[in-house]
Amino acid sequence: MNAGISRRTMIKGMAAMGGAAGLAMMAGCSSGSSKGEGASSSSAIYSGVAKGMRGDVTAYVSFDGKEITGILIDAPDDSPVIKDAAIESVVERVIAQQNIEVDAVSGATMTSMGILGAVTDALESAGADIKAFKKGSDAPTKAERETESCDILVIGSGMAGMSAAMQVALHSDKKVIVLEKQAYPGGSTRVCGGGIWTVGGLANEIIGQDSTKEEYISFMQGRSGSAELNTDLMGNIYDISGEAFSDLFNWGLPVSLNSWNLGHPDSKLPCIDSTANINCDWETGNSGLADFLAKIAAANGVDVRLNSKVTDLVVEDGSIVGVNVEDLESTYRIDAKKTIIATGGFTRNADLVAKYAPDYTSAFPFTGSGGTGDGHVMAEKLGAPIIGSGMMGLSGINPSLGYYGPIGGAVWSAQMTVNAEGERFMDKKFYGDTLALLVEQTNSCGYGIYDASNEIVDRLEAGVEAGVVAKYDNLDDLASGQGIDADALKKQAESADIKSAPFYCIQRKPLFIGSIPGIKVDEHCRVVNEAGEEIGNLYAAGEVMYANVFDGTYPASGSGVGTSCYTGAISARDALAALA
Repeated sequence: MNAGISRRTMIKGMAAMGGAAGLAMMAGCSSGSSKGEGASSSSAIYSGVAKGMRGDVTAYVSFDGKEITGILIDAPDDSPVIKDAAIESVVERVIAQQNIEVDAVSGATMTSMGILGAVTDALESAGADIKAFKKGSDAPTKAERETESCDILVIGSGMAGMSAAMQVALHSDKKVIVLEKQAYPGGSTRVCGGGIWTVGGLANEIIGQDSTKEEYISFMQGRSGSAELNTDLMGNIYDISGEAFSDLFNWGLPVSLNSWNLGHPDSKLPCIDSTANINCDWETGNSGLADFLAKIAAANGVDVRLNSKVTDLVVEDGSIVGVNVEDLESTYRIDAKKTIIATGGFTRNADLVAKYAPDYTSAFPFTGSGGTGDGHVMAEKLGAPIIGSGMMGLSGINPSLGYYGPIGGAVWSAQMTVNAEGERFMDKKFYGDTLALLVEQTNSCGYGIYDASNEIVDRLEAGVEAGVVAKYDNLDDLASGQGIDADALKKQAESADIKSAPFYCIQRKPLFIGSIPGIKVDEHCRVVNEAGEEIGNLYAAGEVMYANVFDGTYPASGSGVGTSCYTGAISARDALAALA
C-alpha cells in the first residue's frame, strides 16, 4: 500500500470496493495509512475480527508500536449506507483520539461496536497496551445556540416525513425542516420491502387494476376485526393516493408498472414494487427507496438535518409552537408554525411493546433501529390517546438475518412448517398473519422442514455452516434435536412428500416489521386529545398513527409504505392550507 495515502482515502476505498477487492489490496502491503500524509515505514498491519450487525467485521490496523496510524474496515454483510455512516465516523475518531471507546453512531450501533471490537482485537494481536487506548466516551459538551424558525417542522425522515416535506416543497415556498435523530435518513423505510399500493390514479388506469373507495374501506375494516377505524381519514387517503403516487413517480420513483400484485388476495389494491428495493434491500437490507427519498428531498431544497434528536415539543396555551433539538455539538430550539410527527413505530422499545402489544413480547424487531416510540411518548405527555392493537410482522431466523438474503430468505422455501406438536399451522396463510400464528405456538416457534430435494440446498448448507440451520440424517433425529413430536412430524412429512435425506430444519421465530398502535388523529391527521379536540398545530403521519386506518394485523402488502406516503401528504396539505 502507498504509505502516502490519506486516512480518508483509505477508509472510503475499502467501503467502495467491498470485501474481496479490499482484501486483495491488503495482501501485498506492509504498512498502513497514517493519521496524515506519509505513514512511517515502521508501522505493521494487524487484523482483528468482531461481530457486526449481520456478520463479521474485520479491521486491518496499522500500528507503529505506540499509535494507531491507519485503519481499514471490511464489513461485507452489514447494510451499506448504515455501515458507511459508522465507518466514516468511528474510524476517524478512533485514530484522531487514539481511543477504542468512542461513542457508537446513532442508528448504526451494532456495526459501530463491531468496528471497535475488531480494532481492539487487532491491537491485542499487536501486543498493544489496551488500557492506554481506553479513554471513555467522546461525547462533547454541547453548547446552546440561537433559536431558529420555520413554517413546517417534520420529525422523522422515513416515507411519511419525506412525503410531507416534499409536498411542502412542491406546493409552496414555505420553509420546511426535517429532523432525523440517526446518522442517515430513511427510518424503517430503509429496511422494508418497498411495495406501495395506489388507487384512483393514472397508474391504475395504466396497469388495469383499481379499487373503489368503498372497496378499500370495506377491505381494511374486514381485516381489522371489530376495531373502529377513521373512515373519513381513509376516504382522504383514497382521494390523495393517485396524485401523491404520481408525484413520486414523476420525481423518478424506481418502480416498474409491469411489476405488481394484489396486496392481499381478498383486496383489489395493486401493490407496485420498488425496483430499487427488489435489487438491493432483499439481499442486504439497504433500501434504495430510502436513498431515492433523500435524493429528491435534497433536489427540492428540503433542509434535512441528521443526528438531530427532538427532546421535547414546546407547548404554549395548549398548542405546539416548536421543538427542542439536540445534535452532536449543540442544543437549540426551532419555532414552528406547524409540526408533523413522523417518528415511526415502537418495535425497538420493549417497554412500549409490553404496554401496547403485550401478546407479542416474544417477537424480535427487524426494523429501523430508530423505532423506539419517540412520537408515542411525546403524544402521551400531551394527553393524546394511543389507540389500536396488534403488531405487523412475519417470521425470520434471528435479529441479524431476519428473512433477508440467501440464508435468511430460506424461511420462504420450507416444504412445510410445523409446531412442537408436529402440526402444520401456516399452510396457505397470508404472510401478514404469520406473526400472530407464531406467538400462539409452543415456545413461539415454528419449524421449517426441508429435505435433499429442495432447490435451495446450497443455501441451507451455508446456513448449517453459519449455525442457524440444523441438518439431520433422519426425521427421528430431527424431531429429537428440535423437540418436535416424532410421530406427528413423520406423518406430516409423508403427506408433504418429504422423504429424501438429509433433512434440514430452520426455527422460524416471530419478527416485527412494524407496530400498529398509534396516536389518534382526525381526518386531516391532526392529533387530538381524549375529548377528540385538536391539539393545536400538531399532526401525526405514518407508522406512528397506523391504528387509525387498520388494526390488529398487517392488512396487505404496500400498506406500510402507502399509508405513510399518503398520510404524510395529507398532513402537509392541511398544514399548508391552515398557513394560507
